[in-house]
Formats: sequence, C-alpha cells, structure tokens
Amino acid sequence: KTLPLRIERHCQNARLVAAWLQEHSRVAQVNFPGTPGHPDAATVRRLFPKNMFGGMVSFTIKDAGREEIFRFNNALKLMIRATSLGDVHTLISYPAITSHRELAPKHRQKLGIEDNLLRLSVGIEAAEDIIADLEQALERT
Repeated sequence: KTLPLRIERHCQNARLVAAWLQEHSRVAQVNFPGTPGHPDAATVRRLFPKNMFGGMVSFTIKDAGREEIFRFNNALKLMIRATSLGDVHTLISYPAITSHRELAPKHRQKLGIEDNLLRLSVGIEAAEDIIADLEQALERT
C-alpha cells in the first residue's frame, strides 16, 4: 500500500543526496542517472517518469584508499553497512569487498569499481539527515 510513497521518497532523496555530493570538495565523482552529465541522461529522462531516477547513487572519495573508506564507513551514524541494497533505510556498500570482491583489481578497475567507490541505496529518512551523516563522515576521512 505504501510502495508508491516509498519510491517517490527514495527518488527524491537520491536526487538531493547526489546533488549535495557533487558539490562536496572531498567527492571525486558521483554516478546517478538523474544528473545532467550522466551518459544515459537523455534516455533516462525519456523512459522514466519526471524526477524518478531511482534511489541508487554511487560516489568516489578523492584520494581515498581502503583505509580511508573504512574510516568513512566507521564514522557513519545513520547509514547501515550492507551487502545487499534496497530498503527503507539508507544502506551503504563498499563493492571492492562486497559485491565485486571475487574480481581481480584490474578487472574491477575496467568496470569502474575503484577502491574508493561506495554505493548508496538511499532510504526514506529525511534527506537532511542523510546528508548530515555523509558530511560528518567525510570530515573524518
């Protein structure tokens, strides 16, 4: 019964989080189909309902290796570390050691999965709370 409301909130929050991440000085790259620079932006805008680009956002932290990524993940207070994605709670995944851990580092790099890539499944909490959690964790990284 609440699926349409949850999907709308996932999409709205993901747009806000992606826009915030793009402006942060510690973030090197943001991958989100709702951003104008995304390679599939035109197709996504044609196929998806207006402003409904999903709840998945990935990003890389500038000059971060595994140690910095672990420090960032450990500093998060709101987000739940996860190996699967898609929940009402915002989840974060580190693909290099979760979903793509079986791939050789060179293969992961060819796929764009660097050691500093994180994947967010943005939940339905207040976007301001999600952003605040990211901010305080980035400050500690």
